Amino acid sequence: MREKTLLCVIILTITLALLSSCAASRAIVQQDINSIRPVMKAGGEEDKAVIIGIEERNRTVEDSPAWIQNAYEGLKIRRLNSVSEKEYEDYRKFLENGAVYVIVHPGYFPFFQYKDMPAEEKQPEEDYLGKKNVVERLLSVPPPDINFSVLQAQERRTRDFLEYKSTEEKLIIIVLPRNYKSFKGYVYKNGIDEYARYLNEVTNLSKSVLFVESKSASRGYLLESDMVRLLEFLSSIGAKKVYVGGGYIGRCLEDFYIDISDVYGSEDVFIVPELSDVSPRELKGGLARGLLMPDGTIDVGVATQNLKTEAYGTQEIRPKLRNLP
Repeated sequence: MREKTLLCVIILTITLALLSSCAASRAIVQQDINSIRPVMKAGGEEDKAVIIGIEERNRTVEDSPAWIQNAYEGLKIRRLNSVSEKEYEDYRKFLENGAVYVIVHPGYFPFFQYKDMPAEEKQPEEDYLGKKNVVERLLSVPPPDINFSVLQAQERRTRDFLEYKSTEEKLIIIVLPRNYKSFKGYVYKNGIDEYARYLNEVTNLSKSVLFVESKSASRGYLLESDMVRLLEFLSSIGAKKVYVGGGYIGRCLEDFYIDISDVYGSEDVFIVPELSDVSPRELKGGLARGLLMPDGTIDVGVATQNLKTEAYGTQEIRPKLRNLP
């Protein structure tokens, strides 16, 4: 009798473990995808006012056919090289406690890798350009597995961060893939410029957002002349810290981090785990399950630990890390 009871307990334990594992592996659907969830801890009426303002602008200004048409007609944010030295001082006020944010290759997965995006369903009376940008359409796709859920969570987090910080007019420098429109990997190469529309929307035409281009569309290093310009700019405005995010960990993100650390000084350059994307190639085993919270957000603690322990197997260095407050 005792042996049967023990056997039942063992079977029950194994069954519960399997069920738990299956539950943890289930895809998680992003909820309320039009709402903004700030990556940094929100608190107080000021934060709520920023979010309300972003969502109102998205529903009204950026949903108008005229605005959407204009958003497709090239990037509206300024190239760093177009900012004269006389203008540098104007950007000092956009620093956040002396820090500048650098986002490397934002949206790389939906714009340069994901080729199965379903067409947007539109009513006959709607403008042919459609209401949703590519990232909004990606977030609307029912995730087939937990890996895809993580990729969606990463894109939502980046979108929300750019929306929030550009509205606050904090200094952000975006590293874009060089000549992305002619890059063979650009999914929308033969159509209207979806990447330009997305970037114009999430940066809200903010004066505090600038861009530079990486040396190539598949690496994160800058041309030497562009790096010199960036360093002159950061020095002139008195930037004390450089917070780096984007994609991918151990790839283009690491390229840029190494590049700027070599010349700017590694003491003041940090990778931000909660802003750093994992490549689809590295989402295997239990990594995806660990990264995703039950509410569909990225687990900051796990993301940080994975970078510390080089869990993805692609890192050549162990970078300095800094979590957002």
